[in-house]
Amino acid sequence: MGPKRQIYDKTYYMLELRKRSQELVDEVGGLNQEINAITQDNQLYLSLEKRYDSLVKTVRALEGDLADHNLATDKQRTDTRPEEVHHMYMIMKQQNEQQRNDVDEIFLEKRNHEEDIARIDQEIAAIARVAEDRLNELHPDQRREYEELREENGRLGQDVYEAREELDQVNGRLNQLEARLRSDMLRTRYQQLSSIRRELEERLGNLEQEVQQCNMSVPEQRDMLLSRVKSDNGDIVAAEKSNSDMKLDNERLRAQIREVTQDAQEKKDEGSDQQKYEILFTKDKEMTQFIDSFGESKAEEEKKLKEKQETIVNLLQSISKALALPQDVTPESHLRDMEDELDFKSKQLHNSETTQNRLEAELSKREGELEKIESLDVKISLELDQVEAKMRQYEHEIATKYDLVDEMRASGELRLQELAAQKASLESRNQALRQQVGFLKLRHDSKRQQLTDDTAAANLDAQEQKMRQFGQTLYTLQSFITQKNSESDFRGEMGACLDMAGTINKILQEQMFRPAPYA
Repeated sequence: MGPKRQIYDKTYYMLELRKRSQELVDEVGGLNQEINAITQDNQLYLSLEKRYDSLVKTVRALEGDLADHNLATDKQRTDTRPEEVHHMYMIMKQQNEQQRNDVDEIFLEKRNHEEDIARIDQEIAAIARVAEDRLNELHPDQRREYEELREENGRLGQDVYEAREELDQVNGRLNQLEARLRSDMLRTRYQQLSSIRRELEERLGNLEQEVQQCNMSVPEQRDMLLSRVKSDNGDIVAAEKSNSDMKLDNERLRAQIREVTQDAQEKKDEGSDQQKYEILFTKDKEMTQFIDSFGESKAEEEKKLKEKQETIVNLLQSISKALALPQDVTPESHLRDMEDELDFKSKQLHNSETTQNRLEAELSKREGELEKIESLDVKISLELDQVEAKMRQYEHEIATKYDLVDEMRASGELRLQELAAQKASLESRNQALRQQVGFLKLRHDSKRQQLTDDTAAANLDAQEQKMRQFGQTLYTLQSFITQKNSESDFRGEMGACLDMAGTINKILQEQMFRPAPYA
């Protein structure tokens, strides 16, 4: 085989480019024809749409005329009186007038709002002009200072906004950290141990104080015990005085309760008032039981106070005995005896403090109960006033209503007659409305049948079907055109081919002008 063909010019490439260009021109011509066909279809679609709108308007007008004609025919066929037709006409006219007036009011309100908005805009513009004029009247230095202050104001506003955002972030972080601290078990344990440590420190202080008391001499201990005895006696006297005052107050309250109970017994009534009085009697019974048991409680407290006094006397006797000890008693035995006495005294002191606290709690409880008794007295007075008001109301109703049974019966019979007449009129109106509903139903069915038989409606349905088909065809063609445009974009290929042809020609020219090598 001989050597392959060698190309030394651009004729071959130009021929190929002409073929490709001719193919592209043919394809572009086909696309233009399709575009023209689509344009014609669009124009046809627009014309059909306009015709559809005009036909819809015509059909609606004809439907209104048909409805009026059917209504008049139904009225004529059912022997409806002209007065009823005129009445319906007046009702529809009033409704139309009302709707027209509402629309006019809405339009006027809208215009008023627009005028107000325009006036406010003018005022804002006037204020802005005045402010601008005043700024123009200022000295340049003052104007520059004003601009600087305004810039500083904007900058400070931005700084404040940023500071607020930072503050919100810090608060959020603080809340998160506080939540973490609250949920931290080690911190909770630390707080518990801190409270235990404070209690132990208090106990240690108390023990150190007791040790100091034990290291005191006998006269100092005697003086301390005497001072405690005096303070305890003062507390006992105060408690006895408080008990006597409470007893007198309880007697006074018991007398008041008896008086209120007697008044309530005299004025009590049947029904719901009886239940209220039973509640009051129950409360009175509870208070009476408390007052009756107060003597026993007082006796018990007096017994405990007496025991406390006897304990103090025994302590004083023990001190006297310790002072009267012979000289041959060793300090160690005496110290042990004193320690035993100290333990006993500590226990008795603890019991005394417990008793005092319990007495104070009992006293506060009795004071609270006393306040409840006083408030109960006020409530009883208010309830008695309400009972008297209801009694007067009941007496008035008996005098004005229940004693006039005949008159009430006559008025009731008259009311029944009026209601019976109203019922008859409503039943007649109901019958007429049912007939009208039947006529309207017949008219609706006749309209539906007429639409089914009407050729214009059938043509409209057919046109709608065609319009939907045209829409689908238009969408398909648009998609096809877009696809073909993307596929037939030859500009890039043409540029690449021209570049390659130029490169090849340049290479051939260089080879032609290059001198041939010698054999």
